[in-house]
Amino acid sequence: MKVEIVREAKLSKIDHLFVVLAEGVKAEGTGVSELVDGAVKDAGFEGRSDESITILSGTPRKLTLVGIGKKVTVRAVRTAIYAIGKIARKQRDKKIAVSVPLAIPDFDDAFATRLIADALAAADYKYDSYITTKNDEKRAPVDAVLIAASSLDAKTIKRLNNEAHAIIDGVHTVRDLGNAPSNIMTATRIAERAAEVAKETGVKCTIYGKREIERMKMGGLIAVNRGSVEEPRFIILEYTPRKAKKHVALVGKGITFDSGGISIKPAEKMEEMKFDMCGAAAVIGTIETAAKLGLPVKITGAIPSTDNLPSGSAYKPGEIITMMNGKTVEIVNTDAEGRMILGDALHWASQQKPDHMIDYATLTGACVVALASEAAGLFTSDDELARKLIECGERVGERLWRLPEWDDYKDLVRSEWADIKNSGGRWGGAITAAIFLKEFVTCPSWAHLDIAGTAYAEHESPREARGATGAGVRVTIEFLESLSR
Repeated sequence: MKVEIVREAKLSKIDHLFVVLAEGVKAEGTGVSELVDGAVKDAGFEGRSDESITILSGTPRKLTLVGIGKKVTVRAVRTAIYAIGKIARKQRDKKIAVSVPLAIPDFDDAFATRLIADALAAADYKYDSYITTKNDEKRAPVDAVLIAASSLDAKTIKRLNNEAHAIIDGVHTVRDLGNAPSNIMTATRIAERAAEVAKETGVKCTIYGKREIERMKMGGLIAVNRGSVEEPRFIILEYTPRKAKKHVALVGKGITFDSGGISIKPAEKMEEMKFDMCGAAAVIGTIETAAKLGLPVKITGAIPSTDNLPSGSAYKPGEIITMMNGKTVEIVNTDAEGRMILGDALHWASQQKPDHMIDYATLTGACVVALASEAAGLFTSDDELARKLIECGERVGERLWRLPEWDDYKDLVRSEWADIKNSGGRWGGAITAAIFLKEFVTCPSWAHLDIAGTAYAEHESPREARGATGAGVRVTIEFLESLSR
């Protein structure tokens, strides 16, 4: 959905006006209060979270009141905004106006407006690049104007439009990358897309092919790639603003399709393993947004990418692989491949001496068992980094839940034949995966985000469409902005 933040909407040019209301809250300070208050009274609208009423009026032709309930939260607002997108699409609206005359606790009007604009842009998202039938689903997106709070002046609104569009673009990039079919979104194509984004935003992009990866002794990435006819890629994105005071490294898992390899997965829902590169997509989308925002933080992105397939040449259980940092790994499960390619990338990123390092990976089913799709798992030894990331996640609606990575779990990944083994078994699977990754990190302020449950929606939810969600971009941008304040 194309979104513009405005001080005032010309209702004569609007097909449909949407107003989000909480129970007992009046539509004050938005320029539509008189119109809405009359409609609320006539329709008996109460603002419950399960309530929406559409009224045929004069100007605009349609007015829809959307309830949010008693408690105003970021997630409740996103739910209401997504409902607006569905209604507008179903009713074939061409141009809509949206007013959210609500105060989100602890948010100023500017931040709340930017967040709502981002949600509104995503409200009618649908990945339809390969739908050839020219039907209703293929029509042009809805044009939307978001009526800003009266406290915001024209200069602030202009800035918010620029900021919102930067975030919208980054999230959209992640969703399109994640939703693309695995026969198209190969390691080569991810590298090409990263280079395209870099060119658009003035970011430096370096792409290493198989020979260079072998020379760099990235044993984990080469091992996982052995079963594939597609060559691997190691992608580096460098955003280096002049006045940067901090340096943050972002590392993303780029498994373009995960069959499990020799330790093959069950056939059911294996098609969803195209989403196993959403960590890589998060790095690309985050750096795109940071560059468009002009954040004064140096960012180095590192993306190891390949698919994981079974073949006569595929790596197999019982092998011992030497990683880039020299440590040896006994392979006990070839479906624990994400940590193998991340181990090399984390070592490389640590060598760049960043102040903070964050990795994103759809790493373990165990994390989904623990947290479902409501939160990503957060692992870090840095209490201050954990606090900041959790706080940033709450502000933008991307929940993170901290899980332990105590040394007590090391016994589960200890090997009799090598320095470490690549799987600790069934119990504490998300934790032992993080413990494995920690072996390749020398940056004191490092966080691992297991986004297996949040990177894509298996089914449509009240807040978003099925498929890739864009997880990682919003929380990281909020964190990067906090470093530059």
